[in-house]
Amino acid sequence: MMPAVQGSNNQNYADFYAKWVKVQEDDLHQLQAALDSNIQEAELLELVQKVLAHYEEYYKVKDGAARKDVLSVVQSSWKSPLERAFMFIGGWRPSMVCQLVYAQAGQQIEAELAEFLSGVDTPTMASLSSKQLSQTSDLQQFTQKSEEDFEHRMAVLQQGMVDQPVLSLAQGHGQQRPHETLSLAQAGEQQRADEEATGNDHETVLQSAIDDKVKGLEELVLDADDVRYSTLKEILHILNPVQAAQYLVAAAQIHIAIRHLGVKQNGTHQDDNHTEA
Repeated sequence: MMPAVQGSNNQNYADFYAKWVKVQEDDLHQLQAALDSNIQEAELLELVQKVLAHYEEYYKVKDGAARKDVLSVVQSSWKSPLERAFMFIGGWRPSMVCQLVYAQAGQQIEAELAEFLSGVDTPTMASLSSKQLSQTSDLQQFTQKSEEDFEHRMAVLQQGMVDQPVLSLAQGHGQQRPHETLSLAQAGEQQRADEEATGNDHETVLQSAIDDKVKGLEELVLDADDVRYSTLKEILHILNPVQAAQYLVAAAQIHIAIRHLGVKQNGTHQDDNHTEA
């Protein structure tokens, strides 16, 4: 079982994410070995369900982290700059699931034609049925609509950071009150007391307003993760066991390759910075 996030500020989530990458590497090797050995579809389906369970567990832990500190999850300091640069609301864009299916289908057409001519009949993405293509198209439309909704919600949250209520609170923070009828000493003492009270009041109300925005971001990330997982689960249901295994192999290969490249680039950039310093 993967470890749960413990403590505040997700201090253990970086370790969890590193272990998650290792889980994906292990799953990749098992899936590839199963495909190469031509095992029965029932056994392959069991392996696909096992890998899907790993994804489900990953999202449970990630969502727990988001509920504790969504800002850290969105920032994702445990990922490389390359990985973070292409994130969509704390993760990957849901419609990429369907995009990968289409990419695999195009890539495998020539390979399947060669196998067909040699008398080999191995189901691949290139042999998607009309029903599968229709279901994948419907799923893509649903995820794209969800993405549009998420983007709108994010825009509302971002624009809300400069709306009138927040602006008024920010402008009122630390404002001074005149005390013309008091002596100079009394006015000074009263002003300091008022500044502290007023500043604390404004800061409390301003913090509450910002907390509302952060709560909205948390809900948005949780909803996006829900669509990410449900889209993956649905595409695996649409595909047959061999195709599903092939899909999971490709998805893991992409994630691991980008992860390793990003870490390598980040290390190179850090070395360059140390050299310049």
